[in-house]
Amino acid sequence: MNPENGKKTYESIEIPEKLNEMVEQTIASKNKEELRMHFEKENETKKSVSHRPVWRGCVAAAAAVLVAGTVGLNASPAFAEEMSKVPVIGQLAQVLTFRSFQGTEGDVELNVNVPVVRGADGKELPAKVNAQIQQITANYEAQAKEDMAEYKKAFFETGGTEEEWAGRTMDLYIDYDVKYFEDDILSLEVTTARGWVFADEERSYYNIDLKNDKALTLEDLLGQDYVSICNKSIVEQINERIAKDENVSFFGYGKNTDEIGSIGGFETVDANTSFYLNADGEVVISFPEYSIAPGYMGIQEFVIAKP
Repeated sequence: MNPENGKKTYESIEIPEKLNEMVEQTIASKNKEELRMHFEKENETKKSVSHRPVWRGCVAAAAAVLVAGTVGLNASPAFAEEMSKVPVIGQLAQVLTFRSFQGTEGDVELNVNVPVVRGADGKELPAKVNAQIQQITANYEAQAKEDMAEYKKAFFETGGTEEEWAGRTMDLYIDYDVKYFEDDILSLEVTTARGWVFADEERSYYNIDLKNDKALTLEDLLGQDYVSICNKSIVEQINERIAKDENVSFFGYGKNTDEIGSIGGFETVDANTSFYLNADGEVVISFPEYSIAPGYMGIQEFVIAKP
């Protein structure tokens, strides 16, 4: 969107009749954001509108309406459908909440928001992505409940009492974040996490060219030499982080250069390496917990400068 057209676009927006009601209901519900803050250590405001660059050209007055729209899109499918008819916000409504649930099932506290990607008629990839996301999140939820049931059984079999068990729950979290959406390029992050006797978090990424109905690859974005470009940048960033902070640790680097410490250390990216596009359209490589660094380091991300 051209900046000079932002004011005209804003002034032409017809606000849905139930906008205020939906926004008030969404803002009143804090459970989702509180759980997100618990699991996302790196950025407590990760769900902010700065992750939606499609709005960069809008004037300040329009931004207030768009902020309200963003909150609603991620909270209510009905609201998202309504807002899909509104200029500017309509593009974001291509990512809707498929299933949203907050509540308790047995000993599991659930906070679930599963996305669905809408594509143009005749496009096949969005349907495949949706099926994969639904399968991943369903499996994660089922496995979490099974693990909690086994843990509870073992707890009582080893002498635990009802009094000692009281208050023990698993916090299960499934949510998504639109990392980038511009010019029909969508970069979507799906997070699954749980906290009980230990905490873990996993992130899956979907980078889609909606117009051409194809999944984007690192080679598409960085060229044929993407492996060497990424490897060089990641190694440099690892060494920089170690040099700046003595508490930073990576397998096979710095103090962990011995044989044991190098097991599992970063070596190279490949076609299966996870990545997403950030708000500036830059490639961000993402490594799961424990994959290239100790667990306390969490998920490790590296921004790769465009060649």
